[in-house]
Amino acid sequence: MARRQKTLLCVDDNQSSLNICKIILEDFGYTVLTASSGREGLEVFASNAIDAVILDYQMPGIDGELVAAEMKRTNPRIPIIMLSGCVSLPESALLLVDEFVTKGEPVEFFLLAVRQVLSRGEKRKPVRAVTQSGVALKPESFASKHPLL
Repeated sequence: MARRQKTLLCVDDNQSSLNICKIILEDFGYTVLTASSGREGLEVFASNAIDAVILDYQMPGIDGELVAAEMKRTNPRIPIIMLSGCVSLPESALLLVDEFVTKGEPVEFFLLAVRQVLSRGEKRKPVRAVTQSGVALKPESFASKHPLL
């Protein structure tokens, strides 16, 4: 029996980022749905079978944290990767997502995060930030290693 192709939802108000995300993920065999606002993302999430969400943090109107909270309330089993140009996010946002990847990191880190959240299935782990050094840091360790964050 053939495995079903994984469907990912990318939500970002920046159309260029959204297009790049879609191209990269489709090149790696994923089906990709897109939304250019938090509200549109919630609509697509509610009306489609989604395996994982890639969500921008900074968006006008409904930001990524509010979108993630609503998605987790609706279907807590769907993993969410927060993607942001910010190097640090509020702990309240990190607690809602499964992975955090900074925009501008090499694409391999982004793809690693996607593979990790899709491979977890029912097994849930705390959020980790994927970094260039390859070390995954838990949110509580950010302050001790990076006092300016």
